[in-house]
Amino acid sequence: MRPMFTLNGTVIHVFETPKGVNKKTGEEYNSQDKVQVLGDVPLLNGQTRKDMITITTHDIANIKTMLGKAVSLPVGIIAQGKGLITYFMPKGSRAELDTFSPLSKTA
Repeated sequence: MRPMFTLNGTVIHVFETPKGVNKKTGEEYNSQDKVQVLGDVPLLNGQTRKDMITITTHDIANIKTMLGKAVSLPVGIIAQGKGLITYFMPKGSRAELDTFSPLSKTA
């Protein structure tokens, strides 16, 4: 199955969020693996701006090998409230090197 949304950019950081307790409910939550990707966002006037997106992933070992490289990865998107969007890689999906990026050709 092909993903509905694909994100292209450069992997700039991977990290794990700590375990914790929800202050409102008292429920414990597990740590999560995260990847930060920097990419170009097209603007209506034809220009682009750089934006970093943090994505929750279950494929951290694979992505760690891609630090500093251009990647293409499937993403799911959840709107959690006004101005708050969460990005995640669906379970079972994998990041791939973006072979169409000029960055890939020089690496």
